Amino acid sequence: MSTENILKIQTESFEFSVPDSPGTTIHYEIYRNIVPETTFCIHGNLASNRWWYPLIAERQHHKSLGNNDLILAEFRGCGKSSSPKSESEVNMKTFAKDFIQLIDFLKLKKIHLIGHSTGGNIAANMLSQRPDLFNKGVLLDPVGPRGVTFDDRMIETFERMKQDQKLVSFVMGQTIYKNNKNSDYFKNMIVTDAFSSVKTVGHLILKAFHQFNIEEDVKKIAASTLVIHGEFDKVLAIEESQYMANIIPKGQFMKVPNQGHCLNIENPGLFNQILNQFLYS
Repeated sequence: MSTENILKIQTESFEFSVPDSPGTTIHYEIYRNIVPETTFCIHGNLASNRWWYPLIAERQHHKSLGNNDLILAEFRGCGKSSSPKSESEVNMKTFAKDFIQLIDFLKLKKIHLIGHSTGGNIAANMLSQRPDLFNKGVLLDPVGPRGVTFDDRMIETFERMKQDQKLVSFVMGQTIYKNNKNSDYFKNMIVTDAFSSVKTVGHLILKAFHQFNIEEDVKKIAASTLVIHGEFDKVLAIEESQYMANIIPKGQFMKVPNQGHCLNIENPGLFNQILNQFLYS
């Protein structure tokens, strides 16, 4: 997938005012007539809607379209969404509630839900909270139901990243398997968005996953859910994805060979194929 195709993505952007949180706005984008069934996507930590652009470019380039909308939404502190007003706002249940209110506002029912990394955990919360809203779910290299504990060095790194964009570039490059650090997409979108969000919410996400557990919630997920994990993911443990798939009543697990933490960027063609087979077939 060429960088040129990704950089030419045209967006239809909106802001949603969260009803029970005055001053909080959630930025979302809608891509019309690009999927067979309406699908809602949530990015990971230090990311934004633009992490899904390779998938959009892939579908547009290969005419793998449909008659329904692909909706991308950014959680608080990321992309163009407003920043959290306090550390207490930074938790996955709050983010899940924000997106559920957005889906209700859009009057959507029985849609598909995709979440990557931190977004995968948010998506799991959503699937358990409002089963009436969702048909199927895809959790891509998600933070597992038992959370994840980062050591003090990672916390310190995130603090230094607030002032050092070169460090942000290095860290983000490590999360993407066989990353092309010289691509315009990586430099102008991935790194730029990460440098912004690490100052507002990124470091707080790390804290939010300490002593975190949604196992009982995950066991209540009614939707058929595919948990995907790259073989060479250096960010999150594959065992936690396997465990998540095992405790979801209709869960399935897929290990993707020769891929890392970010299949949506590393190999959007393969990711698109998997979505077509699981969600749209």
